[in-house]
Amino acid sequence: MIIERGQIQQGGKWRGALSYVWGIFPALATIAGVFALWHLSYEHLGALILPAPLDVLRRVFGILQETLGRETIATTMYHGAYGLSLAIILGISGGLLAGMSRTLALLLRPLITLLLGMPPIVWIVLAIFWFGMGSTSAIFTVAVTVLPMLFAAAMMGMMSMSEELKEMLKVYRLPFAARLKQLYLPHLSQQLLPALIVATGSGLKITVMAELLGGNQGIGSALASARAMLDTTDVMAYVIIIISLIMFVEYALLEPLKRWILPVRSRGN
Repeated sequence: MIIERGQIQQGGKWRGALSYVWGIFPALATIAGVFALWHLSYEHLGALILPAPLDVLRRVFGILQETLGRETIATTMYHGAYGLSLAIILGISGGLLAGMSRTLALLLRPLITLLLGMPPIVWIVLAIFWFGMGSTSAIFTVAVTVLPMLFAAAMMGMMSMSEELKEMLKVYRLPFAARLKQLYLPHLSQQLLPALIVATGSGLKITVMAELLGGNQGIGSALASARAMLDTTDVMAYVIIIISLIMFVEYALLEPLKRWILPVRSRGN
């Protein structure tokens, strides 16, 4: 019986993996359709407005082969990862504390509402005044913009925890490690993983925006230089690179993690 149950679970995992891999093909079809429309637009508008897709792809590979190009991409990834890490640490820990204390949640709620309502462009301008042009401005902008959504997800996850289930685990005197594994982690993951996926994509986009307006390194800075030179091929090449990075992080890292931790819910999506 145990062997059969293990085989069923293993078969379910394989079916989920195959379903996920099979889902790549519709995405590839969509990408092919976008490139076809792009090529038609290029033929009607000209290279100055919209360069040819093949020229842009050649430029993408050229950037990846250049040392300066790889350093530019790595700088943007560093800014985004640093700011996102700060937001994860401060936002999730603060949200969990607020979820355990109704008084603290009421005190912090106006601040979180203010942070959620503040446009990223405002934070970029303020960061330039406070920290000057450079990496610190980009990292700060990412952290302060992404932090509220992670805070809210962690707080709502903790506040929606079943009090009856928590009391039952206390009555049976389960060790804290067992309670963490059986109750807290599964429940909080349902709230935090989707928020983390959204926060990662938003964080990388905000990183590029902050570098474009207030940085001297990274993809955003390279986009600013290409804009000044009216080099639409470089602009589109860096756009494809940043979109590819966001898709790689989401679909190759975070989505498989979500399916591994929340297999039933993920298969239903």
